[in-house]
Amino acid sequence: MGLIKYTAEAHLGPGVESHFFTVSSLAYASPLHTHDFYELFLITTGSAIHLVNGQREPLTEGTLVFIRPDDRHAYDYDGESDCAFINICYTQSGMDAVFGFLGEPFDSSRLLQPGSPPTAHLALLDKEELIHRLDRIRAMSLDGKVQEMQLRGLLTDLLVRYFYSQTIAHEERMPDWLETLLIQMQREEHFIAGLPRLYALAGRSAGHINRVFKEWLHTTPISYINQLKLGYAKNLLVTSSLSITDIAFTAGFNNLSHFHHLFKRAFHMTPLDYRKMRSAVGRP
Repeated sequence: MGLIKYTAEAHLGPGVESHFFTVSSLAYASPLHTHDFYELFLITTGSAIHLVNGQREPLTEGTLVFIRPDDRHAYDYDGESDCAFINICYTQSGMDAVFGFLGEPFDSSRLLQPGSPPTAHLALLDKEELIHRLDRIRAMSLDGKVQEMQLRGLLTDLLVRYFYSQTIAHEERMPDWLETLLIQMQREEHFIAGLPRLYALAGRSAGHINRVFKEWLHTTPISYINQLKLGYAKNLLVTSSLSITDIAFTAGFNNLSHFHHLFKRAFHMTPLDYRKMRSAVGRP
């Protein structure tokens, strides 16, 4: 099959500036394609390989990618795992309006340079927040123009929060060693082992790692690990019959009270309430 080119008029609709949708599996993802509009996609679960501009780049849960017009991309399995993602689309005029609003010092031209598209890695809480914001936009915006306004505001926030550093001349892309570390830490045996394993895999001083995590991920290494553990525990609450105590220890939490505190802070409910809620709706 040849290269597909999507147009904003056909994909979003005539006169529509932006919209978003969820792709639940790579089986439903588009083949190799390009387009005349912008996309941001967020990996919500799982992992995959991004085939983009002739490169193969890993995608893991929490990866947010800024796709420019004419980027050629598709998705591929990275083994037996699958992934789901949210795709947010913006027309050229909509993106230009946001770039114009941001002005200086946001140098948007740096996001448009040839090569790999700009990428950010969201911590678990940031990922959940973005999903929640989109859910609210979908639920509350019955008027199309109101939804477009809210999506434009969301775009402004995402660009400033996650891509601003990539528009500054002296900033570099995320260090290769950090990206490799984040991919390694997605593995169950690593995040359950905790902070010592992260430091061992990184091979750098704790102080340096802490500074880099703050700069690129806006969190600390221990918070990042706890978020991975919480995501694993959340899945076990739905897919297993283990007791909550067993789930806490299986996920690497040695203190049950601490697990309850972190879970409630992250998801605004107790582990037991979460299990009951997901059981009631019959889905993870």
